[in-house]
Amino acid sequence: MKTTQIEPHKSSLGMDANVASLIIYIAMAVVSWIPFLGWLSWAVPLAFFFMEKNSAFVKFQAVQALIIGIIRAAIAVILYILVWILRPKDLFSAFNYALGKGWGVWMLLGTISTIIGLAITALIIFLIIMAYGYKRVELPIIGPIAAKASEKLDSINIKKPENESSENKSE
Repeated sequence: MKTTQIEPHKSSLGMDANVASLIIYIAMAVVSWIPFLGWLSWAVPLAFFFMEKNSAFVKFQAVQALIIGIIRAAIAVILYILVWILRPKDLFSAFNYALGKGWGVWMLLGTISTIIGLAITALIIFLIIMAYGYKRVELPIIGPIAAKASEKLDSINIKKPENESSENKSE
């Protein structure tokens, strides 16, 4: 895990860069615990990435949070599909579930889902603490991907041509 100390600076969102990063992670963590809406928790950092214009620190944190959100959503969808596959399909199997047979697998999947959710939330809390101290933490596997993606996405930001702004002034 690579950690880099960043100089304190302002974000183009009108706040300190560490506060912007803090908001990205907290908003994503809160949304991720809302049933079904949590699958879209990755949209929060994506919105922040495109709103931020200057701070590479905030953009990196947004992309790293985006990847964490996508991983969490993928795990949630996989577990939801497993629960759907295991649901009672006829009256006899529904009767067996009512008598308590078959609940063990559902409880196991629920426990696994909760443990994964808590682990990801603990990771997000760690990243919040580090980002608030202006420390850029590159997580193993995710961090280098986030750094490359942040640079690539930043290079394709659409910028208004110089002559377009001068044409609008003359009209």
